[in-house]
Amino acid sequence: MTSRARSGQAGFTLLEVIIALAIFVASFAALSQLFTIGSRAAVQSALQTQAAMRAEAKMAEVVAGVESFEAANEVPFEDDANWTWGLAVNPGPHTDVYELVVTVTYQAGNEPSPTSFALVRFRRDPQLILDAAAAAAEAESE
Repeated sequence: MTSRARSGQAGFTLLEVIIALAIFVASFAALSQLFTIGSRAAVQSALQTQAAMRAEAKMAEVVAGVESFEAANEVPFEDDANWTWGLAVNPGPHTDVYELVVTVTYQAGNEPSPTSFALVRFRRDPQLILDAAAAAAEAESE
């Protein structure tokens, strides 16, 4: 009798080792793919958050009068040229009300699709407010 027959099949066959190795490699490939997808999702989330913050800041500048109340398209931000913003001034649902749409876009050189965010706000015509203030001041001076 041989020593293998006496010991009752101690150890793995070559086929069992190859199958176990194939299962390990396939599961490692799947896990690494999940890691890549998770990393991309984290980057996209960070870009969306930054786009929303930039759109809020730019809308605040337009409403405060720091930026002009005129339509603009693909104007680069001063701190990062990959970020651009645009302003659309559309007629609103009522007389003397405008719909302001600020769109912020991030386009890196190697990304196939840009990340963008649009913020909509309704605003009264600023000239109407200035005219009312001027009329009130003129009425007080008389």
